[in-house]
Amino acid sequence: MKLISLDSLEPGKQLGRPIYNEKGTLLLGAGVAVSARYIRRLREMGYTSVYVHEKGYEDIEVTDVISDKTRMEAVSTISETFDSVRGSGPRSEKVALDRSKVSGVADKIVDDLVGSGDQIMDLIDLKSFDNYTFMHSVNVSVLTVLTAVNVGKFTSLELRDIAMAALLLDIGKAHIPIEIVQKKGRLNPDEFARMKKHTAIGYEILLHKSSMKPLIASVALQHHEYYNGSGYPNALAGDKIHAWSRYTALADVYDSLTSDRSYKRRLPPLVGLEYLKLGQGTHFDPTCLDQFVSNIAPYPAASTVLLSTGETAVVVANSTQKTDRPLVRVLTTPEGKEIEKPYEIDLAKEMEITIQSVQV
Repeated sequence: MKLISLDSLEPGKQLGRPIYNEKGTLLLGAGVAVSARYIRRLREMGYTSVYVHEKGYEDIEVTDVISDKTRMEAVSTISETFDSVRGSGPRSEKVALDRSKVSGVADKIVDDLVGSGDQIMDLIDLKSFDNYTFMHSVNVSVLTVLTAVNVGKFTSLELRDIAMAALLLDIGKAHIPIEIVQKKGRLNPDEFARMKKHTAIGYEILLHKSSMKPLIASVALQHHEYYNGSGYPNALAGDKIHAWSRYTALADVYDSLTSDRSYKRRLPPLVGLEYLKLGQGTHFDPTCLDQFVSNIAPYPAASTVLLSTGETAVVVANSTQKTDRPLVRVLTTPEGKEIEKPYEIDLAKEMEITIQSVQV
């Protein structure tokens, strides 16, 4: 399997991973040969890259940390939850939020992550503009729970509640004007001021209008607080921000940075991680940051990279021990000539060779 830019995608290529819409419904299955019409539609939806089957890449596996079934059920559940809350209206004393359904999908996320042993996030999760909000909520939940599982100090019940809290962190946006939430471009100052209210609105929805646990509601309120007290809505600092919120804040920012939006291209995972590290001690808790970044592969499998030797290679596999030193397969010479018999280099052992850049 290979990650390829949509600009380089030719009709007839077979998809390596399925593509879903914002409701969690399958649009194109793995193995489908894309036509020019499909490519045009993917571009209109905001996709910039896809995974495809490619000769020479057959043995390179790209696996999610949760099953496709769990991920799409979660996307569908969050989409339905947003619709229900939006339909209740901001002045309603209660909202139509199906706690049991959200709890059920949270359990499945936890079960998938706990049941698979040591894992790292080793793929680029591709989203369209249309499904960003719901896929983002699910990704934040997966990344937060993955970190919490590997930290190893949370009970199964706490993990379930952490998953629920992260899934619902942006529920306040259901009562923000949809033209602001779905604006295809950067928000102006007035729009951003209204958007910032989603934290307090979400807290009110979860705690007072749907009787969620206070800790779950607190994540909706606190996930934009910064470790040095410069965040919003209450300028909390340090341990005044609950640990669940500190982990979720990292997942929220990372997934936002590494996602395509109408006004920006996604950053590669390596650049997203480096951005987080720049906020160590200011925006983010240093301990939580170290724990978070250790669960993400800077160079996901199937990524094409340029080595310090000048050769081009594809990432074959990553290790949970040295996430920044993957196993790579060299494909071309420094002059760009295709190698007749590609060979592999374990960068965890060949320390003199480094990755210079990622090519997508």
